[in-house]
Amino acid sequence: MAARARLVIGDAADDVRRSIGATSWAALELLASRAVELDGNRVVTASIRDIGDELGVAKNTSHRAVRRLVVAGLVAPVQERSTDGRFLAGTYRLTVPADVLHPVADQPSATTRANRRTASKRRHHSDDSTQLSLLTP
Repeated sequence: MAARARLVIGDAADDVRRSIGATSWAALELLASRAVELDGNRVVTASIRDIGDELGVAKNTSHRAVRRLVVAGLVAPVQERSTDGRFLAGTYRLTVPADVLHPVADQPSATTRANRRTASKRRHHSDDSTQLSLLTP
């Protein structure tokens, strides 16, 4: 999975979030966190199915969410085709105003990295003395 950018929510975010809905806002955060700078634009390549899988929603639900983002003018689809005429994976150009949502460069400190390692160890630690057994009569 690609590294994700840290996002800062701006002052105008509440109005946008209310107008597009929770699922579309979650899709916007996902797309914005994966976007990269390319020729002066923030772009992201993601399929509707991948967005749905990441958000835990059906493909049709993720399609509606992205469609709302397009209608709201927050993302613009960039339709590309291969040399043999087939459509390539969905690419979106983000046109999100900075006062709504914007990425920031973040270098984690040594303390943050240490805390992540500690949390990761806690998450993966298991107590071998605990066991679940299903008995049949």
